[in-house]
Amino acid sequence: MKIADERKDNVELPQMMSRRALGGFVLSLPLLSAVPALAQTDQGATNILRSLAPHDRVPGSGGGRVVVRRTAPVPRRVRPRGYGQDVVIDLTRRVEVTVFFDNDSSVLRRGAEATLRRLADALRDPILLDQRFLIGGHTSADGDYDYNVELSRERASVVRDWLVSYGGIDSGRLVAHGFGPDMLRNPRSPYSPVNRRVEVIAITG
Repeated sequence: MKIADERKDNVELPQMMSRRALGGFVLSLPLLSAVPALAQTDQGATNILRSLAPHDRVPGSGGGRVVVRRTAPVPRRVRPRGYGQDVVIDLTRRVEVTVFFDNDSSVLRRGAEATLRRLADALRDPILLDQRFLIGGHTSADGDYDYNVELSRERASVVRDWLVSYGGIDSGRLVAHGFGPDMLRNPRSPYSPVNRRVEVIAITG
């Protein structure tokens, strides 16, 4: 069954996203002031690392650790399909992955690999090596709800599988989940394409 949510090709929205897009990702948190040890020549990977780092463990000069006061964790409990148990995610530690898919499918569009390589670089950094993450797929509110949930899950699974197969990430660190339209980025415009996205969110329990 085709749905209106995916009838149009996903397009970048530079006017809406330009202030938040960095290195192929849209960050959900302000950047920290510490200078990371990871890939200092790759600002995109650096920004991902800063946003996903635990609240008491952020990059410091020379690869050290510093304690920094950050926004208090915002936990949410979800049960990924097929996982068999709930996981607790921290919504203050997440990044949006600006990779795009073929229309009404879970096939990655050409060029997505560069963005995913940057994400893999950050996930392999020692600061995040003992951390687990939810790969969450999202859609707009357009179309059939159950179809959107399944499509978002398939897209999250594609990103997860790429990170495991090509990015060198341990499969036990990543869980795919489809939110469908349940976590809109822009609730005032629930049918907007900006709501179609994939996020990486820290698992804390």
